[in-house]
Amino acid sequence: MIKEPGDVLELALQNDELDRFLAGEPFYFLETKDDHDDPQNVIVAFDVLFMPQFKARNTPLPQMFVQALLKLIANYPDRNRALYMAVDWVWCYRYLLQKKQMQPDGPYASLPIIDLSAVANDLKSSLEEQKEHLMRDLRWAGALWNSRLGLWEPLMRTALHVRDKLGGPDFVPKNG
Repeated sequence: MIKEPGDVLELALQNDELDRFLAGEPFYFLETKDDHDDPQNVIVAFDVLFMPQFKARNTPLPQMFVQALLKLIANYPDRNRALYMAVDWVWCYRYLLQKKQMQPDGPYASLPIIDLSAVANDLKSSLEEQKEHLMRDLRWAGALWNSRLGLWEPLMRTALHVRDKLGGPDFVPKNG
């Protein structure tokens, strides 16, 4: 059976498993043609799956997105994967929101304003708690070619970029 991308998101929404989609968990992994090693191709997923929903004014999706991120951070069994992916989704959203602000009638005109403050609070405390584990995790952007401190270093770079260049939210840990 070949999965259509929209079917994958619809199934995740119907089954209350959007958190598993955000984590890029198999069956919910979005197949794309690139060399990214990440668990989910967040930018493609946002463009191909979320933006059509926002254009159609799927009003519950922004709140479902926030709740799924909170669920991912709190309950996903692989804590490092959960944090890595949650940070990536927050970065992607803020990056696209900045594009919308620069080009209000452009391709991201229908991107809603989503309050991610609760997600930022949970991310900040979870990153603080997981620091030692993240520093030893050499998966994805934490690979030796990209980081001296495992996943911790790229996550801190992203957290600072979101706060300082993309207008927040601030989830930079105190022990960063």
